[in-house]
Formats: sequence, structure tokens, C-alpha cells
Amino acid sequence: MQLKALTVGNTQVKNNIFLAPMAGYTDYSIRKLQLSLGIGLAFTELVSAKGLMYGSKKSNQILLYSKGDEKSTAAQIFGADPYYLRAACESEYLAPFNIVDINMGCPVPKVFKNGEGSALLTDINKAENIIKECVKSGKIITVKIRTGQKKGDDIATDFAKMAENAGASLITIHGRVREEYYSGEPDFNAIEKAKKAVKIPVIANGGIFTKEDAENMLDKTGADGVMLARGAIANPFLICELLGAEYDLTLKEYIKKHVLLMTEIYADRRASLEFRKFTPYYFKGMTGVKDLKLALVQAESTAQIIELIDKGL
Repeated sequence: MQLKALTVGNTQVKNNIFLAPMAGYTDYSIRKLQLSLGIGLAFTELVSAKGLMYGSKKSNQILLYSKGDEKSTAAQIFGADPYYLRAACESEYLAPFNIVDINMGCPVPKVFKNGEGSALLTDINKAENIIKECVKSGKIITVKIRTGQKKGDDIATDFAKMAENAGASLITIHGRVREEYYSGEPDFNAIEKAKKAVKIPVIANGGIFTKEDAENMLDKTGADGVMLARGAIANPFLICELLGAEYDLTLKEYIKKHVLLMTEIYADRRASLEFRKFTPYYFKGMTGVKDLKLALVQAESTAQIIELIDKGL
């Protein structure tokens, strides 16, 4: 693994392995755990810039962080109105974060239909205006995109050059088009061409579940680093494998820490419900855990979850 520190704007990031913004997954608890294991930069779940400015309680919850972790955390926002995106960057809500990432790649229909997320890939002029306005806030602005809307598209190079010229300090490219969502082989060539076209760091994202996947991504694209997504949920210690670092946590201990951290965000009942979606990831490929998985998705409290983990793992 080609490890290196990265300079993003005026900020030094300790390594080139990032944690992706995943709606419903990379909340405070997962970010804190992954940062403790060595992730160079973690991104919050995407937050609506307009919702943030209207005082959305959910948005504030998404931006929760531990003191000290904000230095290694980027807040990700989305929207289609440059006014609200800049206002969010300048707001007290994002004041703790040096880096603000603009989502221009989310494929979810309700975001796309509002002209946000990956819809901006079809309007490079509006995307440019958004980046320029956000840069005026004084924040370090980064951008996350996809390679296009449908198979055969390749807008990554043009978008990367535009983002750099507009003042962005880094761009992350998910090597798939919108219609592919999260499946299919990443378009290594599209990322490679974009990387060669700009001087700012380019981070490659998509299909990284193993150390071999990460090395393959870097070898084929020449990217400056990789962004882990579902791979970091399915294998919490993937970051350690990429760093070549030892870790003294067992999966059981990691899961228990995760559950307890969730209670710092949610009421106990909500925390137990939120945990259920992680169960298929944590136990994928394991044998003899069918009953444990069934019991976990039926658990009514975090105490019950921890008891089941202690007995079943």
C-alpha cells in the first residue's frame, strides 16, 4: 500500500486512507472508531445545506463529533443553491470543521430529483458556481463526484479541472456512474485521466474491500489515496491492514464499543434499532451465527445486544 501524508488546502492529513460519507452508516460512532484505528480523514454523512440553515435537528446530530476529532473530520453538505451552500459553510454549525466537502455524486432519487448530488454532474456551470461561492467562505473546499450519469459517460476529467480552477483543494471520484449505484467494477481509466489532468489530490473510491483492492485501485489510477466505504463497515480492521498496523481489538470488543458509542447519539431504543443494519456486515461469511443474527435484529435494547454478543461471539 502506497502510504503518504496529504496536504489539503492548508491542512496536513496524516495518511491517504479516507472514510467515505455513507448516509445512515458513518455517524459519530463509526467515525470515532475508525479514526481511533488510523483513518486519515473521515467524512460525515451528507447534510442538507438548506436543512442546516433552517435548524434541522437531524443535521446537527449528523455533525456530532468528539473534541479533537474535528481536525480529522470533513463535513459533507449537499444542495443546489449556491447561496445556502455558502451560508452553511459560514455557519456556526460547520465552524468546528476546517474541511467542507460538497456532494456532487449522491445517486439517491430524492436527492437527484431536487437537482442535487449527482444531478449536478449534468450542469457543470452551476457546479462551478457552487464551488466558487463555498470557497469564498474561507473553508477548505473538497468535492465528491461520480464518473457520470450513465454507462459510457466520462465527465470526471472535465469536472476535476473545473473544480481545481474554481478553488477546490481535493476531489474524490467514485469510479461508477449514477445508474450503477454501488455495483460493478470501478472505471479505473476515468479516474486515471482525471488524476493526470489536475494538480490537486485525487482520491479514488469504489469497490475497495481488501488490501489487494486498494493496491489495485492505486496502481491502475495513480490516485493520491483511497476512500473506504462499505469495505470499512464489513471489515472494521481494513484500515489497519492497509496501514500495516497492529490492533488489539477483537471484533467482539469493536462491536460492543460501537453499540455503547451509539447511545451517546441516540436514546437506547433508537440505538438498538440503528444497530440492526450493521448486523449483515459484521457477520457476513461467518458460519454458525444464524441464530445470533436473528436475535440481534430482534433485540430491544443495547444491553440485550451486548449480552447476545458476549454469549454468541
